[in-house]
Amino acid sequence: MAEFVKIDFTAKADGKVFDTTIAEVAKKENIYSDKIKYEPLPVIVGDGQVIPGLEEALKGMKKGEEKTVKIPPEKAFGKRDPSLITVVPESVFKKNNITPVPGMPVEVEGRRARVLSVSSGRVQIDFNHELAGKEVEYWVKVVEKAETDDDKVKIMAELAFPGVKPSWKIEGDVLEITLPEEARKLGSLDVRKALFAELVKKHLKKKKVRIVEEY
Repeated sequence: MAEFVKIDFTAKADGKVFDTTIAEVAKKENIYSDKIKYEPLPVIVGDGQVIPGLEEALKGMKKGEEKTVKIPPEKAFGKRDPSLITVVPESVFKKNNITPVPGMPVEVEGRRARVLSVSSGRVQIDFNHELAGKEVEYWVKVVEKAETDDDKVKIMAELAFPGVKPSWKIEGDVLEITLPEEARKLGSLDVRKALFAELVKKHLKKKKVRIVEEY
């Protein structure tokens, strides 16, 4: 059975912090961004929402429990694959008014990559994740753990509709959730509604999900 939790974490690679849910840590490590909301992350353990090694570490953890785990590449961001490094003519970028420089993140044919080098009209790009091949270290703490169906709905709603505070009720095999007007500001709202419905049907075994938009 899946476990529903909210976690705080700080992740390191090569001794440097690359991600965290804690604003003070992000500021201290000079990775703070005002575009990121620093708060505990909702996770359904078993649904593949975090890297495999972290998911394994979360299984069975209790509310308030914390631990530090080292995760090998194959259970983190994968091993480096040399076949994912390729060369693209610089003209491809110039057509889109982009001047490639080493380290720049780019999108090629709908896939994210990183520029490795630029030389003689050729751009070497890497489709590997930038942390591929690296061991990572996670400090993680379970801040909340769902015990009731209402607790689980709260976490599913946070996953599907972040930043929005819906209300809901459960009656027999039907779950009805009411989305406030600010939900319209979320991108891909129809996709989010479908995601929420699938999560409810999968984890709560409800036969029907009714989604009401309130204006």
